[in-house]
Amino acid sequence: MTEAALADDLLQPFQIPALDVHGRLVRLGPAIDDILSRHAYPQAVSVLLGEALAMTAALAGALKFEGTFTTQVQGNGPIRLMVADYRTDGAMRGYAGFDAEAIASIDAVTATGDARLFGPGHMAFTIDRGPDSDRYQGLVAIEGPTLASNVRAYLARSVQMRADVQVAALAWPEEDGGSAGWRAGCLLIEQLPGPQGPVDDADHAERWREARTLTRALVRADLADPLAPPPLLLGPLYRPHDVRLHDTRPLRFFCRCSAERAGTVVRSFPDGERAELADDGAIEITCDYCAARYLFDLDGELLDSA
Repeated sequence: MTEAALADDLLQPFQIPALDVHGRLVRLGPAIDDILSRHAYPQAVSVLLGEALAMTAALAGALKFEGTFTTQVQGNGPIRLMVADYRTDGAMRGYAGFDAEAIASIDAVTATGDARLFGPGHMAFTIDRGPDSDRYQGLVAIEGPTLASNVRAYLARSVQMRADVQVAALAWPEEDGGSAGWRAGCLLIEQLPGPQGPVDDADHAERWREARTLTRALVRADLADPLAPPPLLLGPLYRPHDVRLHDTRPLRFFCRCSAERAGTVVRSFPDGERAELADDGAIEITCDYCAARYLFDLDGELLDSA
């Protein structure tokens, strides 16, 4: 495999013993392009969804159980809703709901996702271990200008350790000026507690300041660079410290929709409502996540899918 292939669609856990830091690097290439290219999202929306998906995988990468981690951003601005979904087997999906006219009329900052497009609202982080377990949910108000700044605020409040996050999503440029497709990346670091707990002595705090300073020196585009696999990104970034790489985990786009599930939804409506939903005797269901379309007759029987 080429270095470019090795840099794509993975979660790379790592550790820096000298700084008491462990972290996770997420690299998304074909998977994020597959998700975003299925929708005609404006660039500002695509950037934010790409960032949300990369951060969701980085946040969920420490989970030790089978289940789903979901980031949901909801507000009353031009972007009303955004969902990034990560399953612990590496399956990812996401979608955004927005006011197309309002987005088109705003000169939005697109190099870095502009969280102000959500307006007043909140971010919710949900852990779902399955039907036999209670869900856990954490909330943070949208107050910072970027998704990363709001995630940092959540981590500072809810995680009993120092943490930092950097993220990028962009349409990767080709030499001829075109686009090679969407790419995204996220770097999340956390400092392990010292001998006396989360906030330890001055040396422990100084090691964290160094780790954060080195992390903040990262060029955002490097997070998504297809020619910078994890060893070539993390090694130079944290030099002269030894970076220990653990086993990578593959990431992929996968949608859980199906004709069977869509048909169940259609058949759940009373006959009268089905008739109102029909157009020329057929009911069309479109998946928000993957844009798959299912066509049913008035009895809820599948006619066609695409």
